[in-house]
Amino acid sequence: MKRLATAAAAMLLLLTGCVAIPDAGPVSPGQVDVEEQTSDLVFLAEAPRAGATQEEIVLGFLAAGISPDDDFAIAREYLVAGESERWDPSARVIVRSGQPEVSLGGETAATATVTAMSEVDAGGALELAGADRLLEFRMLRVAGEWRIALAPDGIVLSGFHFAQLYRPHPVHWLTRDGTRSVPEVRWFERTATTLPSRIVDALLGGPSAWLAPAVTTAGAPEASRVGEVLMEGTIATVTLDIAQVEQRGSTSLQPFAAQLALSLRDLQVREARVQIEGLDGFTATSASAAALDDGDVDQRPLVLDGSTLRPIGGGAVSIDDVGPTLSSIGATAYTVGAAGGVATTGTTALWLEPGADPVAISADAALPATTDDSGWVIVQEAAAPQRLLAWRDGARREIPLPAGSDRVVAIELSRDGARLAIVTVEGSTSEVWVTAVVRDGEGAPVSLGEPYAMPRLEGTASDLTWVSSTEIAVLAASGDRSQIGVLAIGGESEQLPSPGEPVQAIVGGSEGTSTLRALGVDGSLLSLRGRVWSQVQGLGPIALVATQQ
Repeated sequence: MKRLATAAAAMLLLLTGCVAIPDAGPVSPGQVDVEEQTSDLVFLAEAPRAGATQEEIVLGFLAAGISPDDDFAIAREYLVAGESERWDPSARVIVRSGQPEVSLGGETAATATVTAMSEVDAGGALELAGADRLLEFRMLRVAGEWRIALAPDGIVLSGFHFAQLYRPHPVHWLTRDGTRSVPEVRWFERTATTLPSRIVDALLGGPSAWLAPAVTTAGAPEASRVGEVLMEGTIATVTLDIAQVEQRGSTSLQPFAAQLALSLRDLQVREARVQIEGLDGFTATSASAAALDDGDVDQRPLVLDGSTLRPIGGGAVSIDDVGPTLSSIGATAYTVGAAGGVATTGTTALWLEPGADPVAISADAALPATTDDSGWVIVQEAAAPQRLLAWRDGARREIPLPAGSDRVVAIELSRDGARLAIVTVEGSTSEVWVTAVVRDGEGAPVSLGEPYAMPRLEGTASDLTWVSSTEIAVLAASGDRSQIGVLAIGGESEQLPSPGEPVQAIVGGSEGTSTLRALGVDGSLLSLRGRVWSQVQGLGPIALVATQQ
């Protein structure tokens, strides 16, 4: 993705909290090793120099995080012998902006203040920060040279170095009914030779706290990996200890193998095998596991052209044509899932099924409604802005919104139904949140989890859409100029080129920005090709582009 670096466009993703943004100031000490280079940069940090002051030792130690070779051997040179063995660089990564500021307190105490844009935990999960971190050190003289006797675990990297040294990888959880995968982006060192093992450990560590209420995992909480993951061509074999079957049972191995195969897919793994140490016959393979729905949908845009609902492009039509009904009610938005669809027109939300009359859900809809594949609709009503309404077959449930959701302008369920994206507007700034959708034993939404904050947008947002299982596109405007930003949950952010004309709505597919479509205010359909928005030819003015769940 193109990382944001300037404020040239009318709508910008604010840099506070974003990752992979080069610092405006000088780069941390160190040099680039250009010998035996492939496609990866290797940064060489500076070792402690003779006569260095306490401040220089602390700054040098922090800067040495750019050199992970030999288990951060250069960084450990700044530590006394015992601390060098204890210090755990894998505990976290603080992604900073600006330079650390060191203060001395007494003869042996030192602190470093770091402005954190984001923080990555030991399992690779990233959260935005946007606040200072106070790192405490204790110093000691060794043979006349200052060294660090006590250092905080983890490393500190500039946004530039983090972008060079780390790469995102999705790990996959399961919906509560075990039928769908729910990906979560994790960050690991790009040169890690043990990357498959790191991904297995992340799966065993479980989902992040914000997502946990909506998902489950076949990995046992106290299970451990035994040895490294064995990679043979496109087959990965993992050995777990007996805690896996003691806590989850032998039937857990196949679902875990399915999770693992999806989580290792971007490493060209096509089959994952799981076995238990010391127990013959306790094995499973993803090849024989039930297929998990990973959210793929028909990539052709589904449009209301006159009174016909149809996909644009060749191939068979798999969507029931409810176009005459949509046209007759003057629908301005439509989301369709396996059980039916929800249409919104003005302040009315209606449930549509082929061959049946529309069913009224709400006559007080404040914004377009969204639905999942099981037929649960979620909508906000104007009379109750602090909660959402969940509806199915006439059953109604109230879902409180998280604190701070004062002016919601758009909501949309992810295709797995486990997450809800929310956009709020305050003044000229828009905020994007993703929350876990907590469901009861029958799959009914009952509450929302703690919101996961995304980078803020400058501009007035009006619409959002999922463009993949981990990315959300947001439509905003500054003045009369429309802009679209793409935010990756736990990942990088991208501002797309301006469509060049006013846009009233956006709809995504499941393959990223290549399947994003924009609906112009004149009824034109726009698609992004490379870095240019183009009108789809051969269409009359269209009334809406449907969201496919």
